[in-house]
Amino acid sequence: MKKTTLLTSLCAIAFSSCAWAGNGANFVLYNHHTEKAGNTAVMLMNDFARDENSQPYSAQMLMVERGITDKWTSEFMVEGQKTPGERYLYTGWRWENRYRLFDYGTFLNPVLYVEWENLKTTTKYQMEVSGRTDSESGEPGATSEGILETRLILGHDFSDRFNTSFNWINETNSRTKATDYGYALGLNYGLLGAGHDTESHAHHTPGSPGSLAIRELTLGVELYGGLGNSKKGITASSNVTEQYLGVNLVSHLSNGLMLQAGLASGLTSQSQRGLLRFMAGYDF
Repeated sequence: MKKTTLLTSLCAIAFSSCAWAGNGANFVLYNHHTEKAGNTAVMLMNDFARDENSQPYSAQMLMVERGITDKWTSEFMVEGQKTPGERYLYTGWRWENRYRLFDYGTFLNPVLYVEWENLKTTTKYQMEVSGRTDSESGEPGATSEGILETRLILGHDFSDRFNTSFNWINETNSRTKATDYGYALGLNYGLLGAGHDTESHAHHTPGSPGSLAIRELTLGVELYGGLGNSKKGITASSNVTEQYLGVNLVSHLSNGLMLQAGLASGLTSQSQRGLLRFMAGYDF
């Protein structure tokens, strides 16, 4: 009862105040945009899918984000998941930092990404995909793992409505020192509104009073998956890696509320068949 009440409270907080700087309309892919200094956000993301045993589940991530400077964004995240017939499980936490090296307008603007993950092996929220399914990079029998995730993010704004980006992902297990590799690439395109505001260092602004209306509507497309590991080598073979294609929409409302939904489809026999993904947010 206490855990259910806590989760309900966290959901209520997240739905009343959230945002999603750096991802645009996507869930896995990061672009080169960072949060404006002083902006704080609380976010709730939800995955609905079936696991490798065809059991339905839901997985959540609650995130607090802060713009330390216009180029440095820091985030703290907690995760949980629920499988029917089992109690709700808290599955760990993450601390992420992203630093954009140059001002907006730089071609293929690089962002350095460092994240520490303290996660249980029962975690199911899909924040990234890496490695290969025929090799375990973790410690056999371990119930939790400490993982250092780094990314090189390259992004470019072709206009205030359209940007594209690529992420190279490394996940190194702190005990075994083995590293899983992954990638994400894709785009964001503004269908309605001003699109990405490169002058204010963010693609959204805090809520403002007035009548409720759609201020921006953005389409995101992302391709992501595993690229092997340091044990067996780099590969994108469909026989041993998970690969996904995601199509997403995010709407920014005039009161600062942001709503996001997407569908990710598995492209290989090793992938989950599909995921429904939802997020609500508000920046303040």
